[in-house]
Amino acid sequence: MFPNNLHGDDEIYGDFPFTLKIHQLPSSVPAHVHHFIEYTYAFHGRGTELVNGVARELVPGTFTLLFPHQVHEIRVEPGEELHLYVGAIGLKGFFGPDDSLYSLHRLLKDAENDSISTYKLDEAASCDIIKLLQEMHQEVLEEEPWHRMMFVAKLIQLFIVFDRYRKRTLESPADKRMIQGRGGMWQVIQYVYQNFKEDISLESLAQQFNYSPSYVSSAFKQMIGENFISFLERIRIAHAANLLIGTDMKITDIAFEAGFKSYSTFARVFQEHMKMSPTAYRKHEGIDTQEGTNGAQ
Repeated sequence: MFPNNLHGDDEIYGDFPFTLKIHQLPSSVPAHVHHFIEYTYAFHGRGTELVNGVARELVPGTFTLLFPHQVHEIRVEPGEELHLYVGAIGLKGFFGPDDSLYSLHRLLKDAENDSISTYKLDEAASCDIIKLLQEMHQEVLEEEPWHRMMFVAKLIQLFIVFDRYRKRTLESPADKRMIQGRGGMWQVIQYVYQNFKEDISLESLAQQFNYSPSYVSSAFKQMIGENFISFLERIRIAHAANLLIGTDMKITDIAFEAGFKSYSTFARVFQEHMKMSPTAYRKHEGIDTQEGTNGAQ
């Protein structure tokens, strides 16, 4: 089953594509993807987050960074309530002509290749990040002069703190053992995740990683919960959906950029997954472009 696609707050598609809110979750959040980057910080209660089928505990001091093509859900046990800071970064901030966010973009992209998405911060990083989140939230609520600039400055500082923590953690023996323990098929899955635009097949993966095609096929189903083709299509469609609402690229160009060999295949797969055409999706999400009116050109 294709996961829910969440639109998110309208603000992230505007001229200041950032939000930060506090969510209090008394119940679980079903599996979903969305067309923006999301970061969360748990500060009360507990739960479990599954990212692409991998479960990690959510407790106070847990930071999660989620990219648009990642399927994730949160499970909260009855009687528990999980409190999170939830921030969103719209992709228009990265695809637009303004390069002032280049440093933030680079920090985020560095983390995209990590084998995990949910991090239990150490005390020093946790203290720094909760303080920055509190200050950023105040900027959102009070809207003092220069609040947008101050928010972005603190956001970049937050991700610098996070990246420094990442680098310390990735260099620790415990983390190296964890990453090494996730080898084998996880390397295959990560390869597909990073190279979805290329011409990838079960046969080519089997040959490259020295497995049989039947083993790769069954392992995808067991580890991801869906077959290889569905997994590959989901990542490609999520990427295409991001470009449809975050850029004014021609839809035909988006089809090839997302890894499809023909526009007709792209249109058919997009319709199957999203229940509407690429043109209708762009109109539905509110992007005002010439192509949004006239369709693929």
